[in-house]
Amino acid sequence: MQEFDVLVIGGGASGLRAAIAAKRAGAAVALVTKVHPLRTNTGVAQGGLNAPFGKEDSSERFAEDTLLAGDGLSEPELVRILTQGAAEEAVWLERMGVPFNRDGEGRLDRRRFGANSQPRTCYADDRTGHIVLQVLHEQFLRAEIPSFEEWYVTSLAVEDGTCLGVIGLGMRSGKLEGFAARAVILATGGFTRLYLPSTASLGTTGDGLSLALSAGGRLRDMEMVQFHPTVVPKNPGLLITEAVLGEGAELVDANGGTIAGSKAVPREKLCGSIMDTIENGGGSVFLDLRPIGKEKLSSRFPQTCELLRTVAGLDAAKDPIAIQPAAHRPMGGIEINGQGETALAGLFAVGECASSGVHGAGRLAGNTLTEAVVFGRRVGEAAARYAASAPKRSFPAPKLSDEERRLGALTSKNSASDSLGKIHGELGRLMNEKVGLARNQTGLKEAQDRLQHLKERHQRLRVGDTSRIYNYQLTAYLELGSMLSLAEVVVLAAQARTESRGAHRRTDFPERNDENWRRHISVSLVDGGPKLQHKPVGIPG
Repeated sequence: MQEFDVLVIGGGASGLRAAIAAKRAGAAVALVTKVHPLRTNTGVAQGGLNAPFGKEDSSERFAEDTLLAGDGLSEPELVRILTQGAAEEAVWLERMGVPFNRDGEGRLDRRRFGANSQPRTCYADDRTGHIVLQVLHEQFLRAEIPSFEEWYVTSLAVEDGTCLGVIGLGMRSGKLEGFAARAVILATGGFTRLYLPSTASLGTTGDGLSLALSAGGRLRDMEMVQFHPTVVPKNPGLLITEAVLGEGAELVDANGGTIAGSKAVPREKLCGSIMDTIENGGGSVFLDLRPIGKEKLSSRFPQTCELLRTVAGLDAAKDPIAIQPAAHRPMGGIEINGQGETALAGLFAVGECASSGVHGAGRLAGNTLTEAVVFGRRVGEAAARYAASAPKRSFPAPKLSDEERRLGALTSKNSASDSLGKIHGELGRLMNEKVGLARNQTGLKEAQDRLQHLKERHQRLRVGDTSRIYNYQLTAYLELGSMLSLAEVVVLAAQARTESRGAHRRTDFPERNDENWRRHISVSLVDGGPKLQHKPVGIPG
């Protein structure tokens, strides 16, 4: 059995940054990831990362913008930590090798992005996430941290309320093994693949959230799911970075008229304007990139131009692009405090799988990568401190045999009339239609009832492949189980929040209600079923 001080689960930006920080803090660290780090969802983040540089900007102004985007549900103290640490981490990334664009004076260039009141988004063309990921992985390799790639974590090893490690399935070996650790950091990403279409990568299935919930952790703000406004509908998931709007692109209706309120507004309001135009007889909505100019398009948005040409068959410099909103990133996740600690001793979380309260009811464009590196470092260091002081405890070996029996029971012949793909497809469409941009009690109740049916169908399915080596049928089964469980939590939280706030828009409760709802909704499992609790904003965790 492998033993470490700190075990990081997930190889995206937040996981790599946490692993590097924990190693530099003196801990014996290892990383476990179900895909190679360079294939994680970080790579699809295009626009950039926020940091308050320049005389016109400050961490205080940055905090104000973040709090406005959070629509009254962000935690001010956590926002302060993010905004005060952003510039230092951006400089660190630049020194580690990220080739951020420069302005005419040779300084870090910043673009105006989303609802930021200042041009504060550092960027590397339209490939920022991809390049940041490459550099972080290089630094991870330089740190000589052991990496277990293509390992699927099936459960947390928890005893008496303390996480003592994980149990993972090696895809290459087909073996189920235990990893002992004094501290475990979940950095497994979000869960928006339970929506279809979605901008998230295929592996963004909420594994870490499901693991934490099953083991006794709490999930928070799960009703808050952000949609991205500029996604090509004929190619689900082909996202055009919102940064093009800051460079002069226009949103227009079918008649070529500019859509009002499409500049410098939070994403949920922009998505609402697009859907209102479509539903009120305006026809399709188009993103017109031509005002940017061919030269600037090719120099600042080369990936966007290439993807539109090769995937959608469109010329960014000539063709208006039909777009519509699609599920993008969650604000909700595993409930943590400012150190990344969860409700379980020894278990930490960071990145999109976590909910510290920074984003509240809406993510400010450009804050996702910033959060990944600022809190990645912070949580990695906190986990290392915890591991240094935590008493050594034995890994609960019986849990390994229990998990072996559980997975073995999933293998047998399947009915040909149903499949994982069918259930996932129905789940994605159901969530998009009934728990998407606009929600109401009738639709949410229908989603709740249909989810129970989908869960029953999933439970009846079995894995036909008896081999454990690269058994993607088995991992797909487990991923779908996670998504179904999380979908139920999203629906329950959306039903409970009888107001409209940020990304949560109730057509039957259209007003924001601070008196009753300036509070978080937390969900935990009690007697096998989800239980909701409320916690006011600003109360330390």
